[in-house]
Amino acid sequence: MPENGSILVRSNRAGAPADHAYYQGYRPAAGDAGRGQRYARYLGRADDPDVVARIARFQRVKTVRAERATTVSALIGAGMPRPDRITGRIIEALARAGLFPDHAVLLGEAAFQTYDGVLGVRFPKRPQRTRDDPAVEIALRDPGRVGGILDALRTMDPSFASGPEDLGLCRSATGVQVAVVGLDQANDETSDLTGILIDNPVQSLVLHGPGIPVAVPAPERHAVHALTEARRGAGACVNRVCTERARHLVEALRAIGRDPAPTAAILEAATRNGS
Repeated sequence: MPENGSILVRSNRAGAPADHAYYQGYRPAAGDAGRGQRYARYLGRADDPDVVARIARFQRVKTVRAERATTVSALIGAGMPRPDRITGRIIEALARAGLFPDHAVLLGEAAFQTYDGVLGVRFPKRPQRTRDDPAVEIALRDPGRVGGILDALRTMDPSFASGPEDLGLCRSATGVQVAVVGLDQANDETSDLTGILIDNPVQSLVLHGPGIPVAVPAPERHAVHALTEARRGAGACVNRVCTERARHLVEALRAIGRDPAPTAAILEAATRNGS
């Protein structure tokens, strides 16, 4: 039972043996819309021990969700970065499918936004993703999970479909893109870069809803990957964004006394590339 729903107990007619319990929830709304159509699901008699236990578990989860949402709101109010609504909903859908935090690593701008909390710093300026960047990028630690990604995305927008030429790119009817990288899909160079990001990720929190636990690349590895992307020369805007991200991360690592980390990551990347 999704936590954004509620429990309704309907009194039975006079003379009936028991009341009945229902779960009231909301069907997924397409795109960036709010709540979808409301529905009710019958749970059973309100005095059934199994139903009572299910309702108690649901109420506990709902209480924890509310407490976490309060904490997330406080962090956002203090100036911590959060994703836009559509990005947050995509990450939430992938998390509900069981991808985060154990089977996939969040990449790109959405991952970069979480490093303030990971490193305990505040970045003075936030380089934004470019217009053509996917809303969400993930790298799979378990390629066997790739089959459930499209189903997960369609729970928030049924129009999502995989690209006819690029199976690692899912796109909605409104043009929202989600990029998925699995080690079994990549060429050697891309596989090396993806391996750098996937190895030894760190736990973080996306500030959306009640907070979404995710895995993100270790900050020094994200910095090395960003520098590599800038070196590839994918365009002036991409080069600037990647370079700024790398600079912010290296400076933050230096500020908290982790100066050797970027150098170690660079050496590992060079070893992987055989240079």
